[in-house]
Amino acid sequence: MKIHVKRVNAFAESMDGGNPAGVVFDSPDLTDDQMRHVSKVLNVSETAFVFPSKKADYKVRFFSPTVEVDLCGHATIATFFTMALNGFFDGTCRVTQETNAGVLPVHILFFDDEIDRVMMTQSNPIYKNISLDISELVGSLKIKKDDVDSSLPNQIVSTGLFTLPVCVKSFDVLKHMKPDFVKIKKLCEKIGAGSIHVFTFETIEPRSVYHARNFAPMYGINEDPVTGTANGAVCCYLVKNGIIHEKNLVCEQGDIIGKPGRVYVEVGKGFVRVGGKARVVEEKEIKL
Repeated sequence: MKIHVKRVNAFAESMDGGNPAGVVFDSPDLTDDQMRHVSKVLNVSETAFVFPSKKADYKVRFFSPTVEVDLCGHATIATFFTMALNGFFDGTCRVTQETNAGVLPVHILFFDDEIDRVMMTQSNPIYKNISLDISELVGSLKIKKDDVDSSLPNQIVSTGLFTLPVCVKSFDVLKHMKPDFVKIKKLCEKIGAGSIHVFTFETIEPRSVYHARNFAPMYGINEDPVTGTANGAVCCYLVKNGIIHEKNLVCEQGDIIGKPGRVYVEVGKGFVRVGGKARVVEEKEIKL
C-alpha cells in the first residue's frame, strides 16, 4: 500500500523557514504503527492524518515518530493551510477539528482571494504550580543560575500539551545554549511536562514579544523548530501573571537553528488562538 504525503513548513514566512509537518488528507485505515512510521520516514516531528468525523468537520490525529500526541499546533496550521491551497474552502471561514484534546475551531483567513493565515483555537489554558529545582533546571540547559529570570512563577501550562516556560535574560544566552537532552527528558518526566519552552524578551524584530527555543525529547524531538501549542500556552502564562499586557502577539522561533518562523497568538477572554502561514515543500508517496 502507498499513501500520498505532503511535507509542509508551518509558521513559515519563506520556503526554508518554519517547522516541517507531514500532512495526509485521505487517510486510509492505517494502524498507529504505520502512522508513526510515516513521521519517521518524513523525518518530521509530527504528521497530521485527516479523517471524517461525526463530531466536527474533520477528525485529525497527530503522530510523532514515537508516539501519538493529543494536539499539534504546527501540524494543524500545515494541514488547514494546505487544504485551503487545494480548494477545500471558498474563502474566509471557520471549521472545526476533532482532536484528542477536544473539538477545536480553526479559522481560515483569506486576503485578496488567497489564503493568508490559519488560526487555530487551542484548549483553555491549565496552570499547575510546581516545585522546581533551579540547579536541576540550569544543569539540564547547561547555563548559569544567573542566566535565568527567577522572578517568574514556577508553573507548567497547557493549551493542549503541558510545557515549562523558562525565561532567560538575553538572546545571547538563548542562542548559545547546548542542552543535555537526557537531563531535560528526566526533568520533564518529573514535573509532568512534555517540553521546556525557553525564551527571552530580547527579539530580532521590534513587533515580537519574545524569541524562543523549544526542547521536547519526551516526544522524540530534541528541539522543535517552531511550536504552536507551546507558544500559545506561554503567551497565556505571561498574560495571566501580568508580565505582558498586549493580547495580540507575535512569537519568534527557529531563527537560531536556521528555520525562522513566526507564530501569531491571540489571547482573549476565554480563548487562545495561534496561527501563521505555511509552505508546501514536498509531495511524495510512502510505501507501507
